[in-house]
Amino acid sequence: MTDFSDTYETDNGMTLPEGVHVFARKEALGNIAILEDSVTLHRLGTAEDFPVAAVEQAAIAVVEIDSEDPDSLARLERLRAKRPGLPVIAGLQVAPVRTVRSLLRKGVVDVLELPFSSEELIAAIVDVARAAKPVRPETPVTLAPVIAVLGAAGGVGASTVATQLATMMSSRLGEGARTALIDLSLQSGDAGAYLDKSPRMTISHLFEAIDRIDDELMRSVAIDCGDDLDLFAAPDDIEPIESASADEIGRMLRETRKRYSAVVLDMPSTLPNWAMPILLSADEVVVVGVGRISALRHVKRKLSLLQMLGRERQNISVVLNRLSGGLFKRSDVSQMEELLGYDVVQTLEEDTQLVEEAQLQGVSVAALQKRARLSRQIGDLATSISAKIGKDY
Repeated sequence: MTDFSDTYETDNGMTLPEGVHVFARKEALGNIAILEDSVTLHRLGTAEDFPVAAVEQAAIAVVEIDSEDPDSLARLERLRAKRPGLPVIAGLQVAPVRTVRSLLRKGVVDVLELPFSSEELIAAIVDVARAAKPVRPETPVTLAPVIAVLGAAGGVGASTVATQLATMMSSRLGEGARTALIDLSLQSGDAGAYLDKSPRMTISHLFEAIDRIDDELMRSVAIDCGDDLDLFAAPDDIEPIESASADEIGRMLRETRKRYSAVVLDMPSTLPNWAMPILLSADEVVVVGVGRISALRHVKRKLSLLQMLGRERQNISVVLNRLSGGLFKRSDVSQMEELLGYDVVQTLEEDTQLVEEAQLQGVSVAALQKRARLSRQIGDLATSISAKIGKDY
């Protein structure tokens, strides 16, 4: 990415950096056609996909957004996921305070009203360029794959699945592998309790030092849970679910991925704005629902959301939890798959006593009863996920 050192002179003496790309409908461009020698204009609808080459080349993106159109907002999320460090200036037909705040939380750096004014756009671009720090080339580093575990609704056992899956991932990834479990259920944060850990430091300490994260800080926050697993616990205090920004969480996640073989995320079932880029960019999304016909509508809603965000079907794993042992048949699963329109990757038998004892001791169910049906099923899920993320450690 440019460091904004090469600039163009404008008629009013201000300078514009190279690499400014504007994506908007013709009628939204206003009088900025006069800047066409200095910026690159792409005349697109508010939900049309951005040209791949333009996204890769852009140093600043100016994007028209229809805040009433989910497809337009999803397009912005895809851009933020593909280029998390790209400064984005948004253009809106109307810009109410609530909408502006929402866009700023999504990582947008400025919001302008439409149609664009060349004077306002120039000022916004120059402000972004002045605020930007020169980007030094980073030494290439392999980032660990991310598995986001998402409950179809509250109370379906998604945190249990996330913690139990995380305890078994490292053994599937090979010798020397280590897994990080990050509890992003910022208001409930059950992973620590399920692993019988009382954290002294939590991910809030990473957010507070987001520009100064190093190995020492990561080691201070990480809690060794055995099984080559480290836990990054949710904050102790209950805070508004939007209190963390997409930028903070994205940067924290990147720093974690640099240091581990795999990262498992325990996602909140009620999704805040910052969760959308994660669901877009995760290597695998595991959707956990309850194995009952009456509960499948919750699973279908989450699958519809992932489809709207553009997730590939092959990178979504549907898991049905708390099935009734021997009474459940393959024909029942086939019926559920037909209703969902998705294959069920794994079913998990209900074994309340085993799960509660494992959580009381802070260990995996396999550590207590390796031959239990539930232990084998979670092991099969870990094997399936490790094969899909395609890492050979």
